[in-house]
Amino acid sequence: MPISSRWPKLLSVDLLKQNCVSVKNCKQAHAFLIRSNLLNNNIIASKLVSFLALSPSGDLRYACQLFDQLRTPDSFIWNTIIRGCARGPMPSQAIYYFNQMSSSGVPPDHHSYPFVLTACARLQSPEPGWVFHAQTVKLGFESDAYVLNSLIQLYACYGFIGDARKLFDGNLSRDLVSWNVMIRGYIKMGQFKEAMSCFEDMVRTKNILPDSVTMICLVSACSQLGDLGWGRWFHSYSEEHGLVANLQLRNAILDMYCKCKDLSSAKELFHEMGSEQDLLSWTSMICGLANSGNFQDALEYFGRMQIEGIQPDEVLLGTMLSVCAQVGALDQGKYVHQLIERHNLKRDIILETALVDMYAKCGSIDLAMQVFKKMREKNLFTWNAIIGGLAIHGHGQLALNLFEEMRREEVPVDDVTFIGILSACSHSGLVKDGLKVFNAMEEVYKLVPRMEHYGCVVDLLCRVGLVQDALAFIDKMPVKPNEVLWASLIGACRVHGAMEVADRVSSHMIELNPDSGDRYVSLSNLYAGIHRWDNALQVRSLMRAKGIKKTPGLSWIELDGVVHQFVAGDRSHKQNNEIYEMIEEMCKRVSLAGHVSATSEILFDIEEEEKEHSLFLHSEKLAVAFGLMNTTPGSFIRITKNLRVCIDCHSFLKVTSKVFSREIVARDRSRFHHFRDGFCTCKDFW
Repeated sequence: MPISSRWPKLLSVDLLKQNCVSVKNCKQAHAFLIRSNLLNNNIIASKLVSFLALSPSGDLRYACQLFDQLRTPDSFIWNTIIRGCARGPMPSQAIYYFNQMSSSGVPPDHHSYPFVLTACARLQSPEPGWVFHAQTVKLGFESDAYVLNSLIQLYACYGFIGDARKLFDGNLSRDLVSWNVMIRGYIKMGQFKEAMSCFEDMVRTKNILPDSVTMICLVSACSQLGDLGWGRWFHSYSEEHGLVANLQLRNAILDMYCKCKDLSSAKELFHEMGSEQDLLSWTSMICGLANSGNFQDALEYFGRMQIEGIQPDEVLLGTMLSVCAQVGALDQGKYVHQLIERHNLKRDIILETALVDMYAKCGSIDLAMQVFKKMREKNLFTWNAIIGGLAIHGHGQLALNLFEEMRREEVPVDDVTFIGILSACSHSGLVKDGLKVFNAMEEVYKLVPRMEHYGCVVDLLCRVGLVQDALAFIDKMPVKPNEVLWASLIGACRVHGAMEVADRVSSHMIELNPDSGDRYVSLSNLYAGIHRWDNALQVRSLMRAKGIKKTPGLSWIELDGVVHQFVAGDRSHKQNNEIYEMIEEMCKRVSLAGHVSATSEILFDIEEEEKEHSLFLHSEKLAVAFGLMNTTPGSFIRITKNLRVCIDCHSFLKVTSKVFSREIVARDRSRFHHFRDGFCTCKDFW
């Protein structure tokens, strides 16, 4: 029997309430009430309006349409529709219905004003709130606790924290809500000390104890401030007072630990949550790992989340695209793309731009271009992502073409756009185009170059051996050069043999950043390259004396959706023995093909054989060896490296691609290298 046929038997209010549990049921009840001429029974109608306006599974628009059909709604129904609109997508509707209520002869009561004041707090202009504040005083509601709390919230939301405090201090019947509203107001204004002082006053109040809402506010503030000390104290306080049973609070504490980089405490809390972990819990944990650079752990947790059957949302998948981009996990990135399609998630500009960036940084610039071209709407970040992607792949002319297309479509550019274009010119040796773009930056687009732009020009000149021109450009710069510029110049000096210039400027690099291990290594390599071992060892000794360590070389390779990480000299992998056997095989075959190790990369004056052995342990070689072992002949090998690939590894991988008939795609800190048949797309120009 259809539900609608049962309505005559279900006209009691309780039964009506029990059966109006969906919009479909409400529509059936609505139709029956119209046919039975019972729609204007306020007791019955109020149940329909309440569900539609206030329930998460209701329909506010339908609630308003139903309300407009009522002839004489009472104050309860008026307050219900005002309350629903106040927290809905259009809070101004609450003010409209409030005014309609007054003009219809139904006087607003002490329930009406908190609802309409809540709506006012969500508007851009505070004036309507002031009007209603005046009305509460005129009607004598200014001493009502609910009205006062709404007024405090109103003024706090608009940043009038002093006025909010006056109302708070004048409230003789302060309750827990009053304290929470005041604390939240201080936190919103960034006045954490005042929020803490308010919390301490609250704790000293005998009859009021903080609840989970209080702690969520304070813990969230610790997350924003990165204040781990207070965050731990609030966690301890919550446990002592039995508040951590609240899942929302535990998620806030978990998020605080992640944002404060205390991942051990975050993991401990996360695992304690067990089966109660929800999407927010997983998102906090995975984002915390990703933001701390623990990309492999982030991928592992994401995989476990899939096993648990938790459906991800746009926020988490956007983070996962970023993780995949960082480690070059193309298969995982494609899987995330499939999840977006499978769950029919909203593909806004942010998510689609993340897809473009992921494909570009994972070595599939063709797929990045496909996503880019299919996007209906693009913003500046989208254009910057694809231009930056083309730059690291060495497609300078394509990047310039897109830059010209931006100009034709009148897309506004920014300084990041010019970093991408200048990098593209640098990686492709387009000196004239690069200098033209740099000059146009200030002359045409009225953008003042930053150090990064000057660095791109220095790099552009250095890569083609114009060392003296680069030095002259640095001398004319209106800003003092940083250590990155000097490092680019020294690297060019080393490659092109301009040792007199290198000797003259080397001190600048160390002086500007005396704690950078990479800078000392660059200088040591410079001296080692010309066999000035005393100088090289002197730099190395200075590093040891200052306790400065070289950044370890890391390489990642993805196999069957799992990312494997290798460190220089790594022997921890479960296939360790097979990997080193493959390394030996690779070395034999590339040596027979004519490869000679670039032992000048080694910092010490040691035997040549020992130097070669050290070079064989570089992380990118280990990753490629693992790839050769575990992939089918003829298939691509893709690796990602955290540092710039060294000269020897670059030469080694070129020969490896030829003797093993493989295409090797390697992304280092600077760009992509596509090794095919003994050649690299960078043309030895990186």
